[in-house]
Amino acid sequence: MLQPVTRTWGLLCLLAVTAAEAQPLTARSRQVTVAASPAGPLPEVRVAAGVKTTVLLDAPIDKGSVQVDAARVRVVDVGASSLIFETLVAPSDKERWVIRVRYANGGRPEWAAFALVAHPTEVDLQIEEQLATAQARCEGGRAEVWVLADRLGGHAVQAQNLEADAATGSAYRLGDGLLLVVEPKPKASPPWTPTTAKLRSWKTPQEEIKVRAVHVRPGAPGEWGTLAVEAELPSPAAGGRFNLEFRGEGGQSLTIERVRIPPAQQEKEEAK
Repeated sequence: MLQPVTRTWGLLCLLAVTAAEAQPLTARSRQVTVAASPAGPLPEVRVAAGVKTTVLLDAPIDKGSVQVDAARVRVVDVGASSLIFETLVAPSDKERWVIRVRYANGGRPEWAAFALVAHPTEVDLQIEEQLATAQARCEGGRAEVWVLADRLGGHAVQAQNLEADAATGSAYRLGDGLLLVVEPKPKASPPWTPTTAKLRSWKTPQEEIKVRAVHVRPGAPGEWGTLAVEAELPSPAAGGRFNLEFRGEGGQSLTIERVRIPPAQQEKEEAK
């Protein structure tokens, strides 16, 4: 025979359910690398309301440069190379609060910035920031400038808009090769990731131009993104139009026809 539910039994059941749903937070200590540039992704710090987080930086900071939303985050202490803060409320699932502090040495990167996010089971009590790795990335970025300068080799860049049925983009003639940057149109085919590419002259007999590398910048979910192809310079006999074919590991293919390649400056002068 079923017994009626008493108030005490109902309260015990409610406490049991609440305890099962409210999982304890696991405190942790981690190392992160700050963004090498303002456009780079910020390292995440997992926070919780009322919990203090200590950030240990490996370079001196400007104590008066801390930037944060004071209505949500309280700065507890700022040291020569440390920062302690406490979130007054927890961020929602989709919120990312930012806290920033400037380095005192005036180097690169100029700022250390972190994205404060909530997590259902973890909270960061201590974060050790690694500046040296970020500085190495900055130096790598500077090196890329000289790589580009070497590729130009004293020549002017010849550029031309790329407009085709399957893609849009730009074609660049550098001192030692070609750079084709294309964005396939949605109607081209369902998106996939190209791994190789072939570049052939449109007119016969077809001349195949050696492709050095294929680079992919992913787009939003369900979108193609941007594809970049580095190739050698074609011969003058190849003409100015080419077919660019991308292939994927699963056998997929996408051909962009009649891509116009900018002529060399000498070819322009001879055509006058």
